[in-house]
Amino acid sequence: MSLLQDQYSDSRNFMARVELSRRFKTNPYSWILWIFDHINFPENAQVLEIGCGNGLLWKANLNRIPEDAHIILSDFSKGMLSDARRVLGDDAERFEYQVLDAQEIQYPDDSVDIVIANLMLYHIPDRKKAISEISRVLKSDGVLYVTTFGIGNMREISELVSRYDDDIYYSLKPFARAFGLENGEKQLSESFEQVQMIKYLDGLEVTEADPLVDYILSFEKVNEAIKGQKRKDFEDYLADIIEKEGIIKITKDNGIFIASNQSLR
Repeated sequence: MSLLQDQYSDSRNFMARVELSRRFKTNPYSWILWIFDHINFPENAQVLEIGCGNGLLWKANLNRIPEDAHIILSDFSKGMLSDARRVLGDDAERFEYQVLDAQEIQYPDDSVDIVIANLMLYHIPDRKKAISEISRVLKSDGVLYVTTFGIGNMREISELVSRYDDDIYYSLKPFARAFGLENGEKQLSESFEQVQMIKYLDGLEVTEADPLVDYILSFEKVNEAIKGQKRKDFEDYLADIIEKEGIIKITKDNGIFIASNQSLR
């Protein structure tokens, strides 16, 4: 099993990251509500979400989903799809589920109205091919909605980990360098005529050590380095900072790209 498959075999690591933002975000308006605000559903929309995770985007917006929309939730992980069904509960049957590789989308040309890729394109090895595949399956007036983050996102966590032990590597920069707010438009523009970026303004003000530890240890390499007594030491280290300073402020830099082959105006 690859590192990525292990990370996303189910939604436990994902939820540790969601929970930190949910509890300590400075923007009172939810990120997943904000994403949904930007999605324009045509009549009888055919919708494909790539990398759906555990379905939180849809769970949070159930009352806003058009009744005539046909929504396919896809992920490379069967465990994630299972968690999505569980999270959606009684509403799970409103959706279709599919294990899917974004580099080989098994749908005909011009067959989908909306593709959603939420915080996942940076994981794909052949991103150029995946973006081309998404463009291929979208109808001529179809739209791609892609979220990601910038190079400075959560940078304070890297500094905290490095100050604790500079032999332990934690950084989100490789993901942002692969596909981030700074370079996403250029990559999308190879397959789409119109690309618009909109930023979501937010930050974190963390007042408890435990959720921050859970977030940091949701990344496999850090988890391997901080185990047993060392986890307790790391937790004490963060708790001491919070006790002395009252708060740990963390930068967030997230946004959405909206891409189409027709004018977005």
